[in-house]
Parts: sequence; C-alpha cells; structure tokens
Amino acid sequence: MSRFHIIEQERQDYTIRMGGCVVAALVLMIVAFRFWPAPTNEVPDIIYDARAQELIQIEEIQPTQQKQSRPPPPAPLIPIVVPDDIILDEIEIELTDELAANDLGEDVEEETDGAQVPVTGGSTQPDAGPRAFRVVQPEYTREARRRNIRAEIIVEVLVNQSGRVESAKVVDRFLLSGKDNDERESVPEIGYGVEDAALAAAREFMFRPARESGQRVSALTLLTFRVGG
Repeated sequence: MSRFHIIEQERQDYTIRMGGCVVAALVLMIVAFRFWPAPTNEVPDIIYDARAQELIQIEEIQPTQQKQSRPPPPAPLIPIVVPDDIILDEIEIELTDELAANDLGEDVEEETDGAQVPVTGGSTQPDAGPRAFRVVQPEYTREARRRNIRAEIIVEVLVNQSGRVESAKVVDRFLLSGKDNDERESVPEIGYGVEDAALAAAREFMFRPARESGQRVSALTLLTFRVGG
C-alpha cells in the first residue's frame, strides 16, 4: 500500500472516531436531562447561626476646622537709655523762676560776646522769670544704674536774652533713700557720671527769657533733677 493510501485511510478513521464521540456525548446529555430528579418545594430544616456576624456601622464624620493659634508675643526690647527730649518717670525736674534774692547778691552785668548783658540779682527780681519750654532729661548712666544710685542734683543756670543756657553749674547734690525717697543726705560728690549728665541736660534746656519792664533780660534760675527715683 502506498503512502498516499495510508494517509487517506487515517483521515477516514479520524472522521469516524470524531462522529462517534459526538454521538456518545449527545446520548449522555439526553439521559442526564431525562432522568434528573425534579426539584421539590420542601424547605430544608436548616438553622442558621448569625451570632458570629459583625455589625459594621459607618458614621459620617463632620469636618472640623482648627483655629490657628496666635503667634507668641515678641520678646520685650531691652531699654537703651539715651538722652532725648522726653521726661521719664524716674527723673523729676523742678524748675524755679529765679534764685532767692539773698543768694544772688547785687545786680551785676555779665559780658557776653563783647556786649554788656544785665543780669537780675539782689533785691531786684524780673517781672517774669525764665520759663522752660524744652526740657531735656539727664542720662541715667550705666554705672549709676548698676549701683542703684538715687540722687537729686540742683543745677544753677544762666538764661540769656535769647532763652538759651549760657552757663550751668551744680550747686547742691543729695543722695535719696527711704521708700518714697523722702530722706535726703547732702554729699560733696555723687560720681558715676550723674553730675555730668545733669549739666549736659541743663545746657540743652530752652527758655522763654525773663522780662523786666517788658524787656528781655538775662536771669539765673535753678533746675532740680532727680535720677533713679
């Protein structure tokens, strides 16, 4: 038998086998549908146990708003004591119109820039004494602050006809003590730059000049400074 006839014979056998398999499958399906037991309406006696079930409850969470906390306050600035034109609470300045008559002596004339300027004194007092309109505080020096110096300095100033201080000198000084600084002790010197600070402040004062018979005149007056009080 040739090779061609063998291949042709195998192809015919394959077709027969495939057809037989299809027929057998159809027969099995028909038998299954025909003899499958019919369903019944009886409810099986089964007890279900739901004790192991978990109840999951979903709650709606309301959105919340958190307030921003305020930033902490800035650290307080370290005070720097510098001379200016503002009077601080710790410094008290007392201004007298003029010196007492027995302290001034007789009327004198002081030469200023080559001109004779009348200075009130003796029993003669101006109709209106010098009045300060610009007050300068003395510097409370670092050395005095460290040692908690409380003092009162009295400065005598000569106010010219323009209202400026021509000269200044310390005439008295006291150390203060007590709860209300009501105890004073006269001392020859305070030191720690307190007197120099008082003189520097006194020279920066500006006055409305004293007047005598409507004319501007030079006059002496006292300034009282309290520091550390």
